[in-house]
Amino acid sequence: MRSSTASILSTFKSMEVANATKLKHTQYLNYCAQLLGYSDYNHFKGCLESAPSDRIGDFHTALMKKICALRVPKEEMEHVRLSHFDGTSISFDSYFIGWDKHGNEVRVPRTGYCKLAIIDFRTYFELPLYVIEAEAELSAWQWNWGAFAAVPVAMAKAHFASIFNKQHLVVDNPPLDLIKRKIRRKQKRSGLI
Repeated sequence: MRSSTASILSTFKSMEVANATKLKHTQYLNYCAQLLGYSDYNHFKGCLESAPSDRIGDFHTALMKKICALRVPKEEMEHVRLSHFDGTSISFDSYFIGWDKHGNEVRVPRTGYCKLAIIDFRTYFELPLYVIEAEAELSAWQWNWGAFAAVPVAMAKAHFASIFNKQHLVVDNPPLDLIKRKIRRKQKRSGLI
């Protein structure tokens, strides 16, 4: 069995999905395989092992994408929600930590994105939210899939350190007059004043 096939199989066996009733291990594997579009676990495993070698990369990436779209995170792992839609810039759910010397907000990623938040997001929004747990999944999301991703904090910090390291931009005495003017301009553009 090829190493990438073994990796996908291992990922599949360890994934946790929402709304799964208390099933025995074999029943759970069959249930997850059906969520991915296969008749049962044996069908899934057979297709995985007999995938055409000339398209194995595309086949594995497509499976990885489906698994990440279904998976919910493990309870003990903290995540940050990232997004990108243009293939170049990464956005993130954030919180305010202060003002910079130019009167701009300084924001850093909000951590602690949990299983319940992911289930809620998937319930209310049609856009996919991929739960990332491995480096290969992060690369595939970043360069191929786009949309939203819940990424473990440690992995996000390793790959996108600059979005976390912003405390040095915060000043003790921000230009309050400039900040007030910016806020008024923004309110006027929005039709609030």
